[in-house]
Amino acid sequence: MTLWPRSLLGRNMVLLVMLTIASQLCALVIFIWFIQRPRVDIVAAREASQILLVGRLLAALPPAARQQQLQAMNGGAQPPAQLAPPEAAPTLASGYGYVTLRFLARLRALLPPDVLVQWDEHEMPRQLWVRLRAADATYFWLTMPAAPLESDFVMWSAVFLLLSQTMLPTLGAWLIHRRTQQPLVQLARAAASVERGAWPAPVPLDGPLELATVAGAFNRMVAALVEVEASRAAMLAGISHDIRTPLTKLRMAVAAPAAFDAPQASAERFIDEIDVVLGQFIDFARGDDSEPALPGDLNDLIEQLAGGYASMGHTFTLTLAPMRVLAFRPVGILRVLMNLMQNAVSYGGVGLAVRSWTDGGCVVVAVEDRGPGVAADQLAAMTLPFRRGAHADAAAGTGLGLAIAERIARLSGGSLELVARRGGGLRAMLRLPRG
Repeated sequence: MTLWPRSLLGRNMVLLVMLTIASQLCALVIFIWFIQRPRVDIVAAREASQILLVGRLLAALPPAARQQQLQAMNGGAQPPAQLAPPEAAPTLASGYGYVTLRFLARLRALLPPDVLVQWDEHEMPRQLWVRLRAADATYFWLTMPAAPLESDFVMWSAVFLLLSQTMLPTLGAWLIHRRTQQPLVQLARAAASVERGAWPAPVPLDGPLELATVAGAFNRMVAALVEVEASRAAMLAGISHDIRTPLTKLRMAVAAPAAFDAPQASAERFIDEIDVVLGQFIDFARGDDSEPALPGDLNDLIEQLAGGYASMGHTFTLTLAPMRVLAFRPVGILRVLMNLMQNAVSYGGVGLAVRSWTDGGCVVVAVEDRGPGVAADQLAAMTLPFRRGAHADAAAGTGLGLAIAERIARLSGGSLELVARRGGGLRAMLRLPRG
């Protein structure tokens, strides 16, 4: 068990209190050593000079006149011979402070050895008893008012000052950490919810800037985890759904080959369909964030892809604007363009075209078709995983092609936008930064 608090609030409060007490003690030592001590020494020197002066004057008087003068100086209540000093000497245990004891010690050091000084603690105001020696070698006691050095008010003022300057930083620490403790507690509860497998509500972005930044980062992390979990669940459901159909056909081709005109070719086609489905799922899960950008000719890549489709009987009309060498991810952008052109072939079929141009700081590549297109209210959702248009049921696919293309475009610093063409059809526009 340790006395050091574990909470940030408790540690800061203890630290502030310790620093305040240490600063006050340093200030007290400096005040006593450089201010109070010189003042006490000056008062003691003045008091000693007065005592010596009075002693010399009284010693020069005849005995009768000296006795009369002593009785007058001592108040005349008692004859000088009956006056006696107090018995107890002042100490710290008697309730006297450092200033009084320093004054008496300094006063005794300045007076001759045969001059005794005693402190009267019963009289108010306090008095000094001084024993002087006369010319005839006799001693007599003289009372003198003591210089005012300290009082209870000064002592209690110092106590209250120390308490106030200790409590105020403590209160300040509590007020400061009250605005930080609640966001930290909320963040800890949200993190505990994630640990249990539950998705918490977004943490409020309250409190200081640093805590708001941490809370914002935590909220984004949770949102990303939710998206990953949703994608994982959707991928599992999609794999189960999209593979079941070709797998069932493959099982039928193996179990009843007589039902097919070309059983072996049909089985190979079904296997190819399964391979395509699995390949798209793997592509979607893997992403292309690790591929470096290399300088290349984007128009040349488009012409190569268009030539490949032309050899298969699908002709794309090319309208490519001249552009300088561009840095892009070759494999990733190749996959994007293949997905867009394959969608145009599969779902559009006619009016196939590819155009490229520069727009400010971006290069734009548009893949167009004159097919049935997509409803305007569905365009924004087409780049989400497993989303397919109303006319896509007849074509094989997983609904991941545009999602993969959109992710690669985003990782490349660009974007993918689907727009309905005037007169029918769909336009997919890939934007890439030129810098």
